[in-house]
Amino acid sequence: MRVGRDKGVVWTTDSKLLGLDEPYLHLNSEVRSVFRIDLDHVFPSWAALRQEVADLSLPCLPSVAVGFEDEAGRIERPHLLWLLPYNEGVWFSDDRRCRRDVMSLWRGVHAGITKTLMPLGADPGALSNPDKVKCPLSPFWSVQVWNEVTFPSLSEWAGWVDTSTSRDRMIRDSAAALSGLERTASNALFAAAQTLAFGTLREWHHAADADYAGAILRRDRDALAERMFRALVGRVSAAASNPKQGQAILYRVATYAADHWDPSRAGRDGSRDRGACADAVEDVQGVAARQAVGARYAAGLRRSRSADAIREAIEAARAAGEAVTVSGIARRSGMDRKTVRANWPDEESAA
Repeated sequence: MRVGRDKGVVWTTDSKLLGLDEPYLHLNSEVRSVFRIDLDHVFPSWAALRQEVADLSLPCLPSVAVGFEDEAGRIERPHLLWLLPYNEGVWFSDDRRCRRDVMSLWRGVHAGITKTLMPLGADPGALSNPDKVKCPLSPFWSVQVWNEVTFPSLSEWAGWVDTSTSRDRMIRDSAAALSGLERTASNALFAAAQTLAFGTLREWHHAADADYAGAILRRDRDALAERMFRALVGRVSAAASNPKQGQAILYRVATYAADHWDPSRAGRDGSRDRGACADAVEDVQGVAARQAVGARYAAGLRRSRSADAIREAIEAARAAGEAVTVSGIARRSGMDRKTVRANWPDEESAA
């Protein structure tokens, strides 16, 4: 059992009674039976939040809502928790018996619920850390129990939400909405902040920064995002025409960068996959010829990733009981039909 006093630091405890007093709790990551949605907004009351959630196209209210209630009754950044039916949690493991199609469907449903709740401030960056919740039993929070009867199954959820939602696209949309900027301006600031964020991570990596290394070892992407935000908030605020808008963009960028950062691919010159095809170009003479080899390598890598994404979409469609069609898989994977056809697995047939 892992608990913590804030979003960044957690520890294990041998006392469930004392551990459940802490503000944050890690759910079982190997058998996932809860969808947690993190809302970034402040709501005037629990009743107002409940009504806003009830107005959305969802099969039921969350079982539990937990957040900080101030003296005026306002609710700050609550977590909403939807439970799967008893004994229908999804097994997440590298064990070969573990079904990738069901894991993919669970992730798709979680992203789909988040997308539906984005008008209420749902944070798509929280999808990277789905197990850390504000503990409903902790005295630090106020708690509401709204639903003790309806617990949709995974396949039922798939009929209500868009399971092919792109998390990256949601993060950009959320950044634009949070900042209030026009989409083009938001994307430009997002890209600039993203360059700064990945550059900072690279610097910490090569400097063997202790706090960075600790967050990586703990796999604590929240701690990494929070430190990045503190390190860059001054520079991004100064670069934006409105400091608050810049901070809103950086808040999402820091989460995005922490989620996507791969230390094993941290080239000192800022390049990705540095030396990935070094053996192939060792005896090749001339810059143009080396670039051609690199281009072929990159194209092959893209094809491999596309094929993997298509296989996962096929597995998720079957798990949801849907017909496997090129158009349906294109919608699920976010690719166009031409790409899906070009990378369709040889062993698969389309309806």
